Formats: sequence, structure tokens, C-alpha cells
Amino acid sequence: MKTRENKNKEETGETGIEIPEEEMTETPEQKLQKELVAARKQIEEEKDRCLRLNAEFDNINKRTLREKQEFIKYANEKLILDLINVFESLERGIENARKTENKDKLMEGMELVYRQFKEVLDKNGLVPIKTLGEKFDHCRHEALMQTVTDDYEDGTILEEFSKGYMLNGKIIRYSKVRVSKEEGSEEKEETGCNIENEVK
Repeated sequence: MKTRENKNKEETGETGIEIPEEEMTETPEQKLQKELVAARKQIEEEKDRCLRLNAEFDNINKRTLREKQEFIKYANEKLILDLINVFESLERGIENARKTENKDKLMEGMELVYRQFKEVLDKNGLVPIKTLGEKFDHCRHEALMQTVTDDYEDGTILEEFSKGYMLNGKIIRYSKVRVSKEEGSEEKEETGCNIENEVK
């Protein structure tokens, strides 16, 4: 049951709960000013965070670029080490050739260097393109000459002028060849290549 005293306090706003004086006296303009200050502080904090993230991202980009440059710079290191062995064998072969008139020994030395060099190329994925007796393929071969003959099927490769090569399945050089052509045969339209990668 409410007493007269409590009733009077409710009517006059005296409920016993203390309200800070600054809130009681704060005007709408002051409240808006406080909110504006808080918003500006939050903006500055977000701006600072964005600057830190941007600097971190920039550092990551620089580090990635540096690592990529290092990789490119030394990507052929293993190949070069293998070629050094071949190079030194060739040097020794030249030196021995100057000291001997034995052609058989000289030939043995040259064949040894050739085998070493071929092993290095094979190990690194270099494969010569087949030509002689094969059907001409414009995706792998380049016809420099045509010979009219009925002794071979039209489009048969008769001679190889320059070897072509594939590196790990990718053509890096066409074979230059001479191709047979049957008398009266018409030029065939070239179709698309099934090779996954294009020539460099």
C-alpha cells in the first residue's frame, strides 16, 4: 500500500533513484556532440586498422615478388649443374684431341660427350619429334619442300632438314621436313591441333 509520502515522491519525480546531474542537464545538442566525438574516434580507429592491413598486404606482395624472382633466377640450377659435367668432358676431349692422332680415341671421346649430353636432355623431358616415314602433321612438322612421287603415300615425310623437339609434352621447335606429294593430289585443309600447349 502506497503511503502519502511515496505518492508525493512519484508525483514530484522523487523516486529514490539517483540520476546523474549531467544527464539531467544534457541538452540534445550536447548529446549529439558526444555521439559525433565517439563516431570520429571509431573512424580514426578503423582508418588506423586499414592502414596497418594495407602495409601488411604490401609487405606480403613484396615478399612474394622477391621469392618469385629468386625462383626464376635459380630455376635452372640443377640443369646447369648437369651441363657443367658435359662441358668439362668436352673440355677434356678437346685437350686430348690436341695430344693424339688416334682418330678412334677421338671418336670415343666425342661419343661419350654425346651420350652424356643426351642423358641430360632426356632427364629434363626433351624428346625429339619423329619424322622419317611418319605422316606429316602440321602441328609438329614444317614442310619446307614437297616431292611429287607415287612411291609413297601422300604426305609421308621423306627427309628431315632440322630436328624438332618437345619439352615435357610441349612443342618448342617444329621439325623441318620434305614431304611426298602424289601427282594430281589436292592440298588438304589443315585441321586444329590436339596438342594441349601451343608452340612458344
